[in-house]
This record gives sequence, C-alpha cells and structure tokens, in this order.
Amino acid sequence: MTVGTFPVIADEERAVPLEGVLNTRDLGGLKTEDGRVVRAGQLIRSGEIDEISERSKQRLDDMGVSAIVDLRTTSEATAHPAQWPEGEGPKRHNFPVMESESQMIEDMRASIKSGTATAEGTDALFAGAFGYIATDYTDEYRDLFDVLLGQPEGEAVLFHCSGGKDRTGVATALVLTALGVTKEDIQADFMMSNVLKDADNKAEQIAAEVNAAYGTNMTAAAVWPSLGVRESYLDEFYNSVEKSYGSVEGYLREGLGLTDEDLDSLRNRYLQ
Repeated sequence: MTVGTFPVIADEERAVPLEGVLNTRDLGGLKTEDGRVVRAGQLIRSGEIDEISERSKQRLDDMGVSAIVDLRTTSEATAHPAQWPEGEGPKRHNFPVMESESQMIEDMRASIKSGTATAEGTDALFAGAFGYIATDYTDEYRDLFDVLLGQPEGEAVLFHCSGGKDRTGVATALVLTALGVTKEDIQADFMMSNVLKDADNKAEQIAAEVNAAYGTNMTAAAVWPSLGVRESYLDEFYNSVEKSYGSVEGYLREGLGLTDEDLDSLRNRYLQ
C-alpha cells in the first residue's frame, strides 16, 4: 500500500538487513497522533557502520541515503571509521554525544572483555547515562536536527552510534516526538533493539566466551545492558528532560531551539 510516492510499511517490516551492521530499522510507517504517517525510507537508525559490506553500501545508495550522522565519540569514530573513501558515498557528520564520558565507555567495555563487569555496575551506568544524554548534549542533538531540516526532498538520512540503542535511541525519541508520534509507539520502537540485537542470546554467548578464556564468573546479566535496553532507561530520559524543560516538547523548543517553523518543516518533510 502506498500514500503518494512513499510506501506505508508495517512495524514488523521496518527492519533493514545490512551486512556488517546491526540494529537497523526504518522509522517509516509509524503513525502520529494526528493520523499522519512517517514516510518510509527517509529516516533510518542503526548501530555503527564501520563493517558494512560493499553490497550493503550499494543498498544504502539505492535507498537514497545521502547523509549519515554519527553520534559516536571522537575516539570511537576514529578507531572505527566509516568504510567510504574520503569524498565518496553519503555525506558524513560526526556529532559526538557522550564525548566527556569517552573514557567511561572504554572502561565499561574493558570490564566486559576482562570478565570483571557486574550486573549492578553495568546497569547503573546505562540507566544513569539516559538521565543526562539529552540535557548534556543539546548542541549535538540540535546538529542532528539541522541535518534533517536541510535534507533534500526524497533523500534519506541514516543516524547511528555504536550499538544503535542508547544515543541513537534518544535521538529517535526526540525526532519521533517532534514529528508527533505517540509515546507508546516511540517506546515500542526503542524496545525493538532487544530483538534486532538478539540481546539475551548474545549476552549469554559473550559471558561464556570471556569466562572460558579468563577463568572468570561474569554473568550474562552483567553483559546484557551493553546489548539491550529497558523501558526504565527511556523513562530516565523522559524524567531528565521533564525536570529541566517540563516536557520533551519543551526540550525541543527551549533546549534545542526548534521553532514552530522548524517543526512544521520537519513534519511536512518526513510525514505523509
């Protein structure tokens, strides 16, 4: 089924398989409170794309992806760069969310790799991060919106971080709220990362491999927050912006400086 030139896609069809890229999905098909629908093939979210295959690079080109927004820290982006030669492929932007927490991120990953991570510590780190990601990185999220506002009609934007679930999850919640998508559908999209990343099985696998290699007793629960998301994480995000700005809408206007004209432009551009 199509409306205009953009197909309407069901929720279960929004996953976009890309070789070498995890947790990819199209935000198209999500409905807004006023009965409109997010255009398919225009807003794509994913995990890091540094291992994307040549065939999947061509798929992005066929999909019309002409801009990629990387929300990883500078050190992450430098260590695992995009696989297009300079000056080729989609235009790339790096807006480093959690730049000040770069060492904390590396320490957390090192603790998992060494088998010393605990369930309480890893969960607290991720839950805590959702309490400040948006409010501490207003410039970076505003930069993302500027890319979206400037994107030519019909050309798609892909935005990502490392796992495509936390920094990208907040970005998605902000974009979908700006477009008028319901809070329930935003939450459902947020939780889809657990399925697309196969978080339960992967956590078990990683814990078993690390414990076998180092003789440790790390639990899968200690690994899981690095792979999956909880509803409570998104609640931390909502609580943080509501405390500082009254609501997500208040954050969009006061924190990011989006005007009525900006919001109308976003909706006219990305909704049908």
